[in-house]
Amino acid sequence: MSKGAVIFAYNSTIDYVAMATLAARLVQKHLDIPVTLITNATEVESGVFDQIILQGLVDKEYERVFKFGSSKERVVWHNQNRSSAYDLSPYDQTLLIDADYLIFDSGLKYLFDTNNDIACYNHVVDINGSRGLQRGARVGNPGIPMQWATVMYFTKNQLAQGVFEFMQGIKENYLYYAGAYNFTAQLYRNDYALSIALQALTGYNNKNFRAIPGSLLTANTGIDIAEVRKSGEIVFSWDHKKTETQAAGKSFTMLKDTNIHIMNKRTITDTDIIDQLTELAL
Repeated sequence: MSKGAVIFAYNSTIDYVAMATLAARLVQKHLDIPVTLITNATEVESGVFDQIILQGLVDKEYERVFKFGSSKERVVWHNQNRSSAYDLSPYDQTLLIDADYLIFDSGLKYLFDTNNDIACYNHVVDINGSRGLQRGARVGNPGIPMQWATVMYFTKNQLAQGVFEFMQGIKENYLYYAGAYNFTAQLYRNDYALSIALQALTGYNNKNFRAIPGSLLTANTGIDIAEVRKSGEIVFSWDHKKTETQAAGKSFTMLKDTNIHIMNKRTITDTDIIDQLTELAL
């Protein structure tokens, strides 16, 4: 069966295609599978992607306020086409990742050797030690458990097709589902659509649905990449507030050979940083 990765990338004031190009190079290096880009961009670096599928934007345009490092910025956010991944993927087995998910090890390769129809992460960990992402990992109030759409694996099968069709229906009727599950409809979230679809179709315990083992390691939007070393270490930094035992200042942590979801798009697309990260992918 054919296998490959799929990445969606729609530019705004942020260069998502550049991020997707970096992510694709890392997939090819560590997973040794081809990558298809789904985008509306007509200028894409040649020789990186197995296929480029042009798909326009036809849905509502959302804006999202991001806290990038120590500053805040309101940006246009195009994230509504994920539900078309099943129909557009050219592969029998697909790894679907966000453009800002960077793969530095081969751990996800095992998915292609499983019998899973569909899989995703159901737990998230922030590298700065806060539990804010996991504490808020519910859809609505009191809510259902969050399933994270950042990384998804699926095969061409009835269950996966049903999940993506259900996600499409949720997107088209988002105001209804926001009322039914008691969450704000101000911003469309693929995580919410995936969580609702999986709960409805599998109850989270169908034998053909499995959570990806471990946690979705994440650097939230307030975390910067301080340094990328040629030896492979990536140093992250963030501001911390004054506590009883610690003065206000900067905190640092370092990762190597570890997959990471980097939510601070400005830090990835910094010219020097993305060039250094690309060197690690070559």
